[in-house]
Amino acid sequence: MIKRYFHLIIFLFLLDCSLNPNSKFWTKEKKILVDKSSTTVLLKSKKRSLNEFNQNFKITLPKNLKVDTNQQLNNDSFINFDANLEKMSKYNFKTIRSFSNFEPEILLDKNHLFYFDSNGTIIKFDNNSNIIWKQNHYTKQDKKLQPILFFGESEEDIFVADSVANYYVINKNTGELKWKKKHSSSFNSQIKIFENKALIIDMENNLRCFSLQTGDLLWSVKTQQSLLRSQKKQSLILNNDNAFFSNSIGDVTAVNISSGKVIWQTPTQSNVSFGSTFFLKLSDIVSDKESIFVSNNNNQFFSIDLLSGIINWKQDFSSELRPAIIGDYLVTISDNGLLVVMNKETGQIIRINDLFKNINEKRKKNYLPTGFLVGKFYIYVSTNNGRILVVNFKEGKIEKTLKLDNNKLQRPVYFNKSLYIAKDNSIIRLN
Repeated sequence: MIKRYFHLIIFLFLLDCSLNPNSKFWTKEKKILVDKSSTTVLLKSKKRSLNEFNQNFKITLPKNLKVDTNQQLNNDSFINFDANLEKMSKYNFKTIRSFSNFEPEILLDKNHLFYFDSNGTIIKFDNNSNIIWKQNHYTKQDKKLQPILFFGESEEDIFVADSVANYYVINKNTGELKWKKKHSSSFNSQIKIFENKALIIDMENNLRCFSLQTGDLLWSVKTQQSLLRSQKKQSLILNNDNAFFSNSIGDVTAVNISSGKVIWQTPTQSNVSFGSTFFLKLSDIVSDKESIFVSNNNNQFFSIDLLSGIINWKQDFSSELRPAIIGDYLVTISDNGLLVVMNKETGQIIRINDLFKNINEKRKKNYLPTGFLVGKFYIYVSTNNGRILVVNFKEGKIEKTLKLDNNKLQRPVYFNKSLYIAKDNSIIRLN
């Protein structure tokens, strides 16, 4: 009799787990560890970094400044969020082997979050992080390849392209497949949707325009390609009926979306030779509707006129990160951890703070910023070694360093009063 009751209890427990689809997916919230070794204050007699400039100048965002996030222009602006971050939980999945070579982004709409796991299953979460549905549209062979997915959103659909040359459309509400096709080349690019068209750059440096309804190729724009190219994700923005995109050799091209005709093309690299662009990595391009801003890891930061393609100004520092335009400020972080605030019109540098100056020299080589998001009072910086730096924006100083992991974190995104960060085996939620 006792044995029978024991089996009944086990059965009810398993039944309860299966009826609650979210009970085993997100880990229990726990307090975030603070990496004190990365925030130790140096001796006052220590010389300041020569790379810093006007580092004690205090910058305050105007009180009447509006949140002006525009995903079509890749402009995150700033978010109405000021948490110092104390708790975290995770949605775990099997490790994606090639994750560090790509920069997949979490897709957000007003009330939902979309991402994928290691075998290409797309997952839809509600604004409380509960799973609404999970759908997989891959063969066994493609699942073994662990495809990296990129998303583009329309009103009812999501256009998906991946690192193994598939592209398809699913219904946003149900996850059901509408159509699926195979391309001649794989994808590692942002996706933008304009009316019934999906725009994406393939690995051959071609901008492709597909019909959202059928998947047919409407037009393509070929740009010069290199035999050797980095794995850096390509970027594009939309402004009215025009698309602007970068390629792996550093060209920025403007195209009319209706006709597919090139309006202008601006090279940012003067010497393009065999293998010379293999190590070239560009930031996402962003815009304020008048200028395009793009930087690279070759000590070049450009402002380009949106209408003509003429270079407005150029600064000499390296950054692979998406910059943020906030009012008259242009904010970015260099590859070696310099927080740079500039005037967007002139390119004049207002302040530079070395975020890594208090880190031990031996440990500093392990730090590389991978993305950032600007809040009301803090800048949240992700790194390649699993840290989140909480930076006081007014003073440009790190208030604390959070240790979330030891591996690469993607750029944080803001959703329903929390930050979400993707990595190779989980989505991390911070609040």
